[in-house]
Amino acid sequence: MQGSDGGGQEFEAAKAAILAVVKNANVVPNRVDKYPITVTIEEEQLGMIYSGRQQGFFGKNGRPAMREVEEALRSKL
Repeated sequence: MQGSDGGGQEFEAAKAAILAVVKNANVVPNRVDKYPITVTIEEEQLGMIYSGRQQGFFGKNGRPAMREVEEALRSKL
């Protein structure tokens, strides 16, 4: 699986959400410097799993996007 994010905090949170559902996933960062900053999670066979604002992965916001990623992954598997 490949995740692209605006920074390390977002990547680590997205990676944790992916690994919570797919324990053996190979999560690879792909940082893209463009605005607005989003986190996009794609899988080679499943296509786009999730794309949303980086703020959903901030610890200060409670990381609500982690739940969204987990639900999106479960619905595709």
